[in-house]
Amino acid sequence: MNRHQTSNQDQWFHSRYDGEDRDDGCPNELSIKPSQEDASRLEILLTNVGFKGETYDNTFSLTREDARLLQDFLQKWLNN
Repeated sequence: MNRHQTSNQDQWFHSRYDGEDRDDGCPNELSIKPSQEDASRLEILLTNVGFKGETYDNTFSLTREDARLLQDFLQKWLNN
């Protein structure tokens, strides 16, 4: 596996990296998809694999306004 993989699949955005120097050396994955329960929200799943192979999942949700603010932030960052 490449150390960093990012893809768009259907309605999913996936980004996975494994062992970056500034991290703990364990694989991490970020997945984002539209909510099935509420079309005005995005569901975010962050997965971290621990040193013993155990998986830790954390979830988060963004509203459309949150996503617009994130888009603005990312656009400014990309323009620098």
